[in-house]
This record gives sequence, C-alpha cells and structure tokens, in this order.
Amino acid sequence: LILAPLPSAQAASRAGETPELRTMFATHSALLAERLKSELQHKIYGRSPHRILRVEEPEGPSTAGGKQARQAISLVDRKGVAPALIAGWVDVAKGQASLRNHEAVAKRYEFQHGSPLELIPEEYDKFLSDVDEVLRTAAIQVRILVPDESVPTRATVGQQAPRSSGVPVRWVVLLVTVAFLMGLAGGALYGGG
Repeated sequence: LILAPLPSAQAASRAGETPELRTMFATHSALLAERLKSELQHKIYGRSPHRILRVEEPEGPSTAGGKQARQAISLVDRKGVAPALIAGWVDVAKGQASLRNHEAVAKRYEFQHGSPLELIPEEYDKFLSDVDEVLRTAAIQVRILVPDESVPTRATVGQQAPRSSGVPVRWVVLLVTVAFLMGLAGGALYGGG
C-alpha cells in the first residue's frame, strides 16, 4: 500500500494541520481532477444556463487498488439551478475515459427531464474537445460514445410488456400433474387385478 501526500499537504503542514494521505491511484485521480479543473476553470459552455466543468474526486484516501477510481465528468450550471449533464467518466487506474457525444447526452437529458437540452452541439463539442485535449496530455485513452438505442423514450415508460399468447405455465403444470395422477389411478384399478 503506497500512501502519498497530496500537493495541498505542503500547505496543510505549513498551517499546522495533518496532511491527507492517499493511495497511489487516489492521488493520481485527485491530481487529474485538479488538472482538469485548473485547465478549464475559466471556460464556460452554453448561453443560458452557463455551464462549467465538474470532475468528481475520489471519496476517501483509497480507491481499493484502482477498482473505485472512476470519476464522473459533468457540465453543471454555474448558478446551480439547471440539472447537471453527465458527460462521461475517467478511470485513472485503467488510463481510460469515455465521453458521450451531444446526441447521447441530449437523448438522456430529454428522457430524464422531459424537455430538450438547451446546450447546442457546437458548444458541447467544444467542451468535449477541451476535455479530450487535457486527458490525452495525461496519457488517458479517450472514447467518444454514441447514443445507445436502449434508452427508453418517455412514451414507453410505464407500459407493460405484451403478454405471450401461449398457455400459461401454471396450466401446463396442473395438466401434467392431473395426467400423472390419472395414470396412477388407472394403473391401480386395471393393473392390480
């Protein structure tokens, strides 16, 4: 188990506090989150609401050997009023990131909130390009995900699946049991004599 102080630990030690120790993957995850934030802190995406980058830092001092190193990458309203857009994730331990394209994010947003996404594709693509550039310089492989067809539409939510037109299983079991019992009774009446 490798524990390393974060760069902010030097400031904490100067202030007389105990520096926070983290494992290697947790440290790398926190450092990447800080790097993304510092590189993109002055970038604003969209007109209204104005959105900024948010990267989740690992919870606690360990990521269980990198198994819990996945961090969400989101665009959040600067004022905190509009819902967050989950753009994807980065996993420092595996050196991978997946980011959703505009169409995928727009479909999910409309499904979850019942209204179309106000962020235009050009603004979102600029965000993806900015994040991609920082991740690639950090030796992270980036995949852009297209919409998955499994996202249900609002019209299909709550509808029941069509019933099969065959014979229900309970009737089949009942008929087989009755036939078996009739066979036993017939064998006892005619076979026992």
